[in-house]
Amino acid sequence: MILLDRHDALDLAAYRRVVLEHEPVAVAPEALRRVDERRAAMLRAVDAGMPAYGVTTGLGYLSTRTIPEADRVALQRSILLGRAVAVGAPLPSEVVRGVMLLRLTGFLSGAAGVGSELCAFIADRLNDGWTPAVPERPHGTAGEVSQLAHLFQTFVGEGFVLEHGEPIPAADALAARGVSPYEPGLKEGLALVNGAPFAAALTAPLVWHAGALLEHATLAAALAVAVVAASSRPFSPRIGRLKGDPGQLRMHERLAELLGPDALADRPQAPVSYRVAPQVHGAVAAVLEEAERQLERELRAVTDSPLFLPAADGEPEGFYPSGNFHSQAVAFAVDALAIAYTQLANLAEKRLHRLLDARFSGLSEQLAVEPGRHTGVSVLHKAVAALCAENRLLAAPASVTALDTSAGQEDFQAFVPLAAQKLGRLLDNVELVLAYELVALAQASRLRGGTLPASLERVASALREAVPYVVEDRPLAPDVERVLGLVRSGALL
Repeated sequence: MILLDRHDALDLAAYRRVVLEHEPVAVAPEALRRVDERRAAMLRAVDAGMPAYGVTTGLGYLSTRTIPEADRVALQRSILLGRAVAVGAPLPSEVVRGVMLLRLTGFLSGAAGVGSELCAFIADRLNDGWTPAVPERPHGTAGEVSQLAHLFQTFVGEGFVLEHGEPIPAADALAARGVSPYEPGLKEGLALVNGAPFAAALTAPLVWHAGALLEHATLAAALAVAVVAASSRPFSPRIGRLKGDPGQLRMHERLAELLGPDALADRPQAPVSYRVAPQVHGAVAAVLEEAERQLERELRAVTDSPLFLPAADGEPEGFYPSGNFHSQAVAFAVDALAIAYTQLANLAEKRLHRLLDARFSGLSEQLAVEPGRHTGVSVLHKAVAALCAENRLLAAPASVTALDTSAGQEDFQAFVPLAAQKLGRLLDNVELVLAYELVALAQASRLRGGTLPASLERVASALREAVPYVVEDRPLAPDVERVLGLVRSGALL
């Protein structure tokens, strides 16, 4: 059980336990009391005539229009329904669960002005496996209004949720649970579609995937050095310490550990792609670590607008418009990961091309048993070249786009959903690049013969079990699929 007692206490470990492992959550009574205190203060201000965006006024370009008091509660439900315009396949459950969790923790600050009943409703839906069907695209609003409308309209019995992978009407799913549709009070509909929880929820699984890929890429780099009998001297930790880059040094140490002391022999200089793994992988690690740090900050952020803040620091109590819904830092981090992992795949492509060339590898041409009569595994590289070409397109940043919407009122976007969608496809490509390289390394290890360092021999043995010796030309796609499964399962690590 994860106890939520404040808005800024969530970390990535607890987040993962809730969204992936479905660990139940509970909200501390003291936190709910604070939420209700701040809501009561907000309602007093509204009753006293204080204007409130999306409560006493319209939204966006129509924020100058006053909403009659009799229509203000109905407006909150309308806000949830009129902005759900996306289509396509539903987002994964870990993403939508992450959004619900982050809306809940953000609300515990009290600044959103929602009531404890809404917080309890969200916690209950997290605990009973509520999985709204949120279409993956397109999303072009200044914040995350469209995605959030698709998700939280299900609370009022509209839209669809996924049960055993199948969409069913949200009203039916609520009824099956014996739960009445939620009736949002003043500002609660606005609060549900405001903020930026999708930015973190979309990014977290990508960061986890990226971390595993970097480990596999480092393993592949070490195995490539071993099978071509290159020297490990470029990976000496002493060189890493001379550079003074912590991420690079860790890669020197990891590669030296994998290759062992016997590879330190002074041998002819290998191609650059075989020598700069610490520099490239270390730089990728730095980009990944910065994304993780930003993600940790986002888990604790309050991103609503407007915020109802108490009097403090010489400023009065009241509604404060906020730009925290604009996830620029996350967009930059996701785009930076796309660039970094494009280069990670480029390095693997070069290693593979050199591995197929007898002048560099010392093995047979194209790793064929009988070069000329047999193709060997050279076609693997052609597939990798295509993936790398696609990655260069996917690495174009989404975060540099800004377009006018809402009659000019919403004239700047971060486009995190687009950046995340591109990065997801790019990381899948990188995973496939590594699978192709590892198939070739399985063949190369057979042709090389001899014994590899113990940590690499275990990996090579697992690869050889998945990839039969290519003696005669045969379709290699099934081999790639098997190795891809090993990568996805983490078995090689």
